[in-house]
Amino acid sequence: MNFSSFRMPQNKAIQCYLLMSLWILLIIFGVYKFMEPQQKILDTTLKPTQLYSTLESDGKTRRIFKICNFPEDISPGDEAILNKNKWQLKGLLILIRHGDRGPLQHVKKISSINCGVGAEKSDLLANYKAYLHNESLTGKLSWAGQGPFHGFPFIPSHPTQCHLGQLTMQGVSQLLKLGNILRESYSDVWAKLATLNANEVLVYSTRYRRTFQSALSFLFGLIRHETLEKIPIHESQSMSFCFKDCGCPVTENLSRSVQKSVSHHLRSHPAVAALADATGKYLFEVPDGESQTPGVDPYSVRDALLSVVCHRGGMPCEAPNNCMRRQNVVGIFSYTDWVNYRKWRNSSWKRYCLLKSYGLMRHIVQQMLHMVSNSGPYLVLYSGHDHTLEQLTAALGLQSDPFLLRYAARMVFEVYQEVEESNEVKGIFFRLLTNGRDVTRQISFCKNFVNVNSRVGLCKIEDIVRFLHDDYFTALNVTNFKDACTH
Repeated sequence: MNFSSFRMPQNKAIQCYLLMSLWILLIIFGVYKFMEPQQKILDTTLKPTQLYSTLESDGKTRRIFKICNFPEDISPGDEAILNKNKWQLKGLLILIRHGDRGPLQHVKKISSINCGVGAEKSDLLANYKAYLHNESLTGKLSWAGQGPFHGFPFIPSHPTQCHLGQLTMQGVSQLLKLGNILRESYSDVWAKLATLNANEVLVYSTRYRRTFQSALSFLFGLIRHETLEKIPIHESQSMSFCFKDCGCPVTENLSRSVQKSVSHHLRSHPAVAALADATGKYLFEVPDGESQTPGVDPYSVRDALLSVVCHRGGMPCEAPNNCMRRQNVVGIFSYTDWVNYRKWRNSSWKRYCLLKSYGLMRHIVQQMLHMVSNSGPYLVLYSGHDHTLEQLTAALGLQSDPFLLRYAARMVFEVYQEVEESNEVKGIFFRLLTNGRDVTRQISFCKNFVNVNSRVGLCKIEDIVRFLHDDYFTALNVTNFKDACTH
């Protein structure tokens, strides 16, 4: 028996790991050079145009700009490419991450960055604003009345500004574009999309303005506006959309274990910690009563950098000749990508994601079964966060993807019936796409996999049902959620 074929995936993973390790070592080696004392500038009075220097797009920074997911870069994927005569689409379950938002911490001179660049010129955005204005006057909007989102603005209050954790106009434009693209993709193969009524659409959002506004923007591009105004939007109490399966004390221990591992990596690379501190001095405001910015972790720096880079603000400057270096940006993103790669191979992380995603997985399977039984709903939307998508993909056994968590990211479950010429139903299947790419082949539990062609794969509904009821907790050495959360 030739065992070489069994070693190939493992060897490939080892090679990938070694290459990433070499890359991060080169980054760390260069960090000390980046930490050279900056030239002292006596006159630190800056004009608005001097607050940020340009960050050019090249081979190393292009990956960072790709995370921004600019509206003009959002494009159709492999959604809805099956033969509609043989494969009848029964419904869609869509998970989205909210669009572009402001930083989670106070960033210096953030008011000088235009967070609505390009968005104001969008015809789709103009139509959306007009729709909200006209419908608000009539009082027809079901989600504008009493409820969990009562009082939430439908779009950002300040069209050109970045506010802490709030959706930007660029974020609105991202979701409008995404909804419009999916509508165009599915309109030819799923006639029901054009006739969906409010009872056939189910929408959940976490109780954040950015996810609520993202859901509205996305649906405006996807479904009939007459239907949109009548849809109730339900609140999820959790970023994980755990529904009735939320209480799980074990996840706290698992989370601490993962964080301990991440902290250990950082302590093992003091140059990276020094780089994060130095970069943070350009980005974060010094708290009252302190002489300098306290130590920051690379992930906080990464988040703040996105708020700058994703609005083409360039790199922040303390003075005309004292600006953050391009290498600082590349170093922070390279390190955090490397840590994320290692995290996905952490057993505590995998168990954590299985437990956090169990409630959402149950809900997804229930909705799939409703779709194939013709009881509806036929379109289900979960408007959440990067954690929502990250945990679910890990629970499904998918590979780590650094671009999965970009702003306005999407995961789409398509539910199909295979129909013969006699109109007899042969089977019920689903496929999964992340940001337009078919990843069904990666799903760990698909035993009855069907290769439609080189681009398309299908998994039987019975496989995900069996996984949920029989095999979900096998890796945890228990048989049910309650035991998994107490042992």
